[in-house]
Amino acid sequence: MQLARRILMAAMGGVMFASLAAAAPVREEHVTGGVLDLPWLNGYAVSANMQPLTLLPADPGYANPSGDHTVACATSMPMDSGGIILTAIDPAGLSDYIWEAKIFTGDGNSRRGLVVRADPTVGFEKSYQFVIQSGLFLINFRKLAGLSPVTLGTWFATDLPAGVLPANTWHHMKVMAVGDMFRCYIDDFELTTTPIVDGDLSTGWVGVYNFRFDVGQIPFYTDDLLLNAAGPTPTSTTSWGRVKTLYRR
Repeated sequence: MQLARRILMAAMGGVMFASLAAAAPVREEHVTGGVLDLPWLNGYAVSANMQPLTLLPADPGYANPSGDHTVACATSMPMDSGGIILTAIDPAGLSDYIWEAKIFTGDGNSRRGLVVRADPTVGFEKSYQFVIQSGLFLINFRKLAGLSPVTLGTWFATDLPAGVLPANTWHHMKVMAVGDMFRCYIDDFELTTTPIVDGDLSTGWVGVYNFRFDVGQIPFYTDDLLLNAAGPTPTSTTSWGRVKTLYRR
């Protein structure tokens, strides 16, 4: 009996160790020391890209979750240049992953949120997006191909336990992408009562998105961005060197 118990405990320990090892992020952006930790690329053939920012005490986002007052800032292009920014990072060969970040609602004056399965070969113009709409009331999971969005899931701030997404507050957003299924969370509350199913984009990069067509240069703060493996992890065939040649800095 004691031998069987020791074998069982050893097995459980091994499972726990494997679980903990699998949970270690493969990509992390904390803007350590006020400098970006990861090599972000800009999409949509515009120059806007992720930038590090050290907040001043007067900034509404100053009390960021990590408490170091440094954030990753995705400021949209001027209105006459599209009012958009999509900036992304290589997912280290992962196709199935969990992408999450602390996000700042700001004035709630733009569509902003997370991007998964963004296609690097077309300047990230194909992707899935989990976004909070301008006004902070509507939340969407969308598929975007060029300028043609398809809404795959819609929720309201009133669906959240707090019932509201106030301006100038920090929140946690997360997308789980496994195969052709997607699950979406805000502040650890799952919005997707059943997974969203769509198989058009099976691989791609992760990033953030910020857009408003009639107003430009809107900042979007994020912090503690984490990418974790989830499920099978086939390796991408697109090399880093090849992708870099597709972009204008």
